[in-house]
Amino acid sequence: MRKNIPHIACLLCLAFGLAACEKIEPDFYDEGANGAYFDYGYASDFERVLNFSDHIVGHPDTVSLPLKVKLLGYLKEEARTLAIKTKPIEGYALADVTIDEVIFSGNEYEKTIDIKVCRPEKEDSTYAVCIYLDGSGDLGTGIAGKDEVNLYVTESYSMPSVWYSHMDTYLGQWTKEKHIFLAQHTGNDQFYATLYDSNLGMHLFDAILALNVSAVNALLAQEPTEPIVVDLPILKESDYPDYHMPYFWTLHEGQLGMYRASKFCRFTTMLGGSNTRDIAALYASEAGQQKMQEEASDFHKDDVLYMLNEYYTYAPQGYPIAEYRNLCWVEMKSNVNYNVRIPYWWDDPNGLGTAAIVKKYFGDYEDEKYQFMLKTMMKDDGADTFIAASILPFMYDTATGTYTWDPTPLGTKELAGEERLKECYRLIKAANDKRPASRRYDIPEVELEN
Repeated sequence: MRKNIPHIACLLCLAFGLAACEKIEPDFYDEGANGAYFDYGYASDFERVLNFSDHIVGHPDTVSLPLKVKLLGYLKEEARTLAIKTKPIEGYALADVTIDEVIFSGNEYEKTIDIKVCRPEKEDSTYAVCIYLDGSGDLGTGIAGKDEVNLYVTESYSMPSVWYSHMDTYLGQWTKEKHIFLAQHTGNDQFYATLYDSNLGMHLFDAILALNVSAVNALLAQEPTEPIVVDLPILKESDYPDYHMPYFWTLHEGQLGMYRASKFCRFTTMLGGSNTRDIAALYASEAGQQKMQEEASDFHKDDVLYMLNEYYTYAPQGYPIAEYRNLCWVEMKSNVNYNVRIPYWWDDPNGLGTAAIVKKYFGDYEDEKYQFMLKTMMKDDGADTFIAASILPFMYDTATGTYTWDPTPLGTKELAGEERLKECYRLIKAANDKRPASRRYDIPEVELEN
C-alpha cells in the first residue's frame, strides 16, 4: 500500500492544478438566482474604447458596439425583459448611445445586444458613458462586478506606425485629410495595413505605388468644386506610373500636345515636382507657361516619334489604317525635322515579304529619306488628314498569318492598297527628282502601268 501513496499524491496534485486553470462559470440552473451579467472574463473587457477614426468608410453617424449578456439562474418558458441603462462617468462629457429593448425569449439564456454609439460632436475629445444592468426589469443583476461596462468614445486620428520609408516617398507626409481620403478611396479603414508585410517587416512597394496611381487618378479626374487638400506626390517618369490625363491638361494641350503619363511626369519634374494639391496651379503659373513654351517643340517631336512607334506595333495586330487615326494621331508640320523610325512593313521582322516590295519602290531605308517621304505625302494629302502609315498601305491578315493590301481609301485620290502605294511612289519620286543631284535620295526607277 505504501508503494501507491506517491502515485495517489501526484494524481491529486494534477487534479487540483487542472481545476485552478478552468474558467469559473455561473450555474445556469441555480433556482435561487434570476439575473443577468455581461459575459466577459477579463477586466479589460469592461473598459471599452471606440474610436471613430477606425470607422471612416461611409462616414457612419453611428457604430454598433456588440455586448454579450448571459443569464444566471434557471430557464423559464416565458419571455423576460432585461433593463439596460446608461449613466455618466465623472470627468467626461456624456457619450450618446441608443439601446433597444432587450427581451430574452423562453429558454434563451444568452444573447448579443447592439449598442448604437453616435459619432462625437468634436474631434480629439473623449466622451464616456457607463452601460449598466439596472435590475428593474424581469431579470435582475447576476454577478457583482459584471453588471457595468464603461465606454469611452472619441474621433482622433494619428499616423500609423508603418507610415515611413516607401509610404513617405510615394504617398507623402501623413495628414489626417490624406488618411481619411485614402480610407474612403480604398473602401478600407485600415488601408495602411495592406501596404506592409508584418511577417517580413517590410513595405509592399507595388501596392504602395498602385495606391498612389489610383488615388492621384481619382483626385485629378475632373475639376474639383472645392480646392484639393490632399497632397499626394506626382511621381517621376522612372517609376512608370500609369496616370490618367488630369482634368487641366486640355487647357495646355496646344503647347504640351498629346497626353502621355510619361510626359506628364517628365514635365512636372521639369517644374520642380509637385503634388495633387498644387499641380493645377503650377501648370497655370507664369513659370509653368514659360516652360511649356520652351519645351513645346521637343514635346511635339516626341509625340510624332511616339506615334510612329505605336504604328509599328499596330501593323502586326491586323488594324486597318483607317483605325490608326482613332488609336493615335498627331498632326505633323512641314517645317519640322522629326526623329523617325523604320516602318514595320519596311523592316518586315517576320519575313512576310513586304520589305522586298517596299525596297522595289523606295530602296533601302534611311531616316532622312523617310522624313522626305512623309513631308512629300503630307503636302499632297493635307497635314490635317495625313496618316503616316498610309504611305505603305499593307495590312496583316490574322487569319492566314500573311500580309494583304489595306482596303482603306487614302489620300486626295482616295486610292487603296497597291494603287495607293504606286501613287505615293509617283509623287515622292517626282519630288525627289526635282532636288539637286547632290541632295537626291536613292529611290529606284520603277515603270508604272498607266
